[in-house]
Amino acid sequence: MKRWLWLMLIVLCWTGAGFAIFGAPSKSSPLPVPDRINRIISMSPNITEILFALGLDDKIVGVTLRSDYPRAAAEKPKVGTFWYPNIEAVIAARPDVVITLDNERQQNFARRLNRMGCRTLTVKTEKVDELFAAVRRIGVATARHIRAEKLLQGIESRLKNLSALVAAGEKPKVLWVVQRHPLRVAGAQTFVSEMITLAGGQNAIGPTIHEYPPIGGEQVIACAPDVIIEPTMELHDAARQREIALKHWSRFTNVPAVKNGRIYVINGDAVSRLGPRLYEGTQTIAKCLYPQLLEN
Repeated sequence: MKRWLWLMLIVLCWTGAGFAIFGAPSKSSPLPVPDRINRIISMSPNITEILFALGLDDKIVGVTLRSDYPRAAAEKPKVGTFWYPNIEAVIAARPDVVITLDNERQQNFARRLNRMGCRTLTVKTEKVDELFAAVRRIGVATARHIRAEKLLQGIESRLKNLSALVAAGEKPKVLWVVQRHPLRVAGAQTFVSEMITLAGGQNAIGPTIHEYPPIGGEQVIACAPDVIIEPTMELHDAARQREIALKHWSRFTNVPAVKNGRIYVINGDAVSRLGPRLYEGTQTIAKCLYPQLLEN
C-alpha cells in the first residue's frame, strides 16, 4: 500500500511540474515581439504580400505554400500550408517572429509556438479596415511604420479616385460566385462585398447567416443580378472557365446578367486575397461593372 501511495505522489508531482512549466494550452499568453526583427515567417499569402510591400523581403525566412506574389515570394522556403503548418520547419528557420492570422486554427498554432519559446504576431484581415490595421501593426513591429502609412495612403487615394469615377448612375447588382457545384456565393459580410461596393456596385445577395452561403436556382432568379463574376485562381484557366460558365448560366434566361451577356471570369489572384493589391482587385471588378468607362 505504501508503495502505491509513493507512486501516486510521484505522478502528482510530475503532473504539477508539467503544468507549471507548460501551462494550460488555451490560456497561454503570446511572448512580446522583439525590438529588432531580422527573421520573419509568414503564415498566409496575404501576409507575405504585406511584408514584400513594406520592403521586408530580405528578412523573410519562411512562407506558406501558395505564397506566390510577388514572384520572388515563390522562391522563399516553405513551412507548410495555411491550414496545415509545419511546426518543425518553422522552428528550424529560427524566426524572430512568426506572423499569423486571427482564426482558430492559426491561433492554436501560435499558442504552440509560444509554449516553445517562439514569438508570434497575430493580425486580422477579414475586412478592409482590418487589413489597414494589420499593415500598420506589422509596420510598427518591424520599424516600417512610415512606409506602411505611405502604402496605405496610396491605396486610399487610388480607391477614392476610382469611386469618384464610378459614382454616377445606378449601381449594378453583382452575384459573386465562389463555386458552382454546389452553388456558393459571397455574402454581404465579406471583404469581397466591400470591394464590390468600392467598385461602384452592390452585392445581389442580401443578409445571410453564412459569409459564403450556398444558394439555389430560385435565389439566383430572385436576386436578379446585373453582373455575374467568377474568380479563378489560375490565369490560364480563365478562357476555359468562362466557356463552361456561359453554358452553365444559359438556363437562367430571365436573369439580367445572362440576358445581357454580362458574365465575367476574372483572375482571382488579386481579388481573393485581401492585401496590398486591394486597389488592383477593386479596379478589376469595376471594369466588369463599367466596361465602357474603364476600357483602357
